[in-house]
Amino acid sequence: MLFIISTSGDGVPPTDAREFVEFLDSTKLDLNHLHYSVLALGDSNYPQYCKTGIHVHDRLQTLGAMEFVRKHNVDMENAETIEKWMCSVLETLPTLNIDTQEDYLNLVEDQDSRSYNRNKPFQATIKKKYMLTTPSSVGDKETMHIEIDLSGSCLSWISGDALGIYPENNPPEVVEVLNAVKLDGTEIVYVEHPAFQVEEVTLQTALTKYYNLKDPSSALIKYLMTKDPANKFSEDKELLGEVRDVLSSCKNVSWSGQRLVDLLKPLQPRYYSISSSPLINPNIACITVASVKYQLLGKDRTGVCSVHLNDRCSVGTSLGVFISQNPDFRLPANGNTDILLIGPGTGIAPFMAFIAERVQEGAQGRTILYFGCQSKLKDFLYKDQLGQWEKDNHIALHCAFSRDNPNRKIYVQDLLAKQHSDVYQLMQKGGHVYVCGDATYMAHDVHNTLIDICVKEGLTKSGAMEFLSMLSSHGRYQKDVWV
Repeated sequence: MLFIISTSGDGVPPTDAREFVEFLDSTKLDLNHLHYSVLALGDSNYPQYCKTGIHVHDRLQTLGAMEFVRKHNVDMENAETIEKWMCSVLETLPTLNIDTQEDYLNLVEDQDSRSYNRNKPFQATIKKKYMLTTPSSVGDKETMHIEIDLSGSCLSWISGDALGIYPENNPPEVVEVLNAVKLDGTEIVYVEHPAFQVEEVTLQTALTKYYNLKDPSSALIKYLMTKDPANKFSEDKELLGEVRDVLSSCKNVSWSGQRLVDLLKPLQPRYYSISSSPLINPNIACITVASVKYQLLGKDRTGVCSVHLNDRCSVGTSLGVFISQNPDFRLPANGNTDILLIGPGTGIAPFMAFIAERVQEGAQGRTILYFGCQSKLKDFLYKDQLGQWEKDNHIALHCAFSRDNPNRKIYVQDLLAKQHSDVYQLMQKGGHVYVCGDATYMAHDVHNTLIDICVKEGLTKSGAMEFLSMLSSHGRYQKDVWV
């Protein structure tokens, strides 16, 4: 049996695999007759890299199954690793003497051809957008509130879910790629993309709408190495650069448009936590988008989707969208339950939906929000709405403005530590804790602060870790984090 499985969120199984993983964890079957191999998909930028695939592998071994090709961990769709695993599987399968049977195989057709999903996005339109921040100098954050009209899609979501969006590449970057390969973009190329029924378009259209121009594929690097052996490509992504950088470094390679697109990765959707509740308006999904701008190899760069949405899209622009379910990030069913929300920056997005929903339903449990940003005047997201909810006693609001104090940076974890007794009592008395935002630093620091709080309240460090693990396993400590 072959398992190809990714990891979602903070190290949890993807939605489609959840029931299987739960079954695997609970079964006592003897699987010593089973030969298996696991291809674990993940992103090494996340602390729980390939956790689900690793867990499935370990559990199968515990149940006595025999691994016939060793587990491969795939970092960000690395084609070379995938190819190595597939070749090993194909070479080894004939040695297992397995009889092929089809009586247990079922091909399941899409029961509703009208349903929209990742491979069939709905063409929604932007209904409203406005700036949430007040940037006054270079480097200040630019974050927008965008409302997307889903009318006629029959798409539905639950607060905590995300909206998947297919972006377009930045036109100047497309021109740079064309210049690097000395093509004018008018050549007709054949396009294969899993989400769009496209066949033949101009090269310029293909590069704008359907291909990843940020991450050079291993196939592209291999091809260039055969054409320019003297060029030593770095394995460090930051030193390697983007597709335009790689192509520009190989000036003597001759290109056709078709050859180029055949060596590129397809453009993938980006995901944004929905910041509105379907109880308020089931046809409007709101998102909170911070423009990503950075430097790489001494050049200014921009994020693919964030800058597309914030800078190039206007009211009326059409976008390919779908709902991405997040079943491990849900409000408690009982509105009397206290909740603690920790969401600095755009991590506030799903909590806007949570709070609006609790207000709409008349929930009696306390809603305590810890929000953080750099400056109260520049990037205090949704401050008017949050202020009104606080005034109406719907929320208790704690804000950390990290750059407003010239003597010391203050973060949400610092405020949590100050309120250690209240935080601990909420956790002890059945409250739910939610963390949303940066996985690299914030979520890690908040988790360590929660451990410290438990220790300060009398638990040992190991006891604190076990306590938080128990909360997590019971759905009372939930994270929606990203790199």
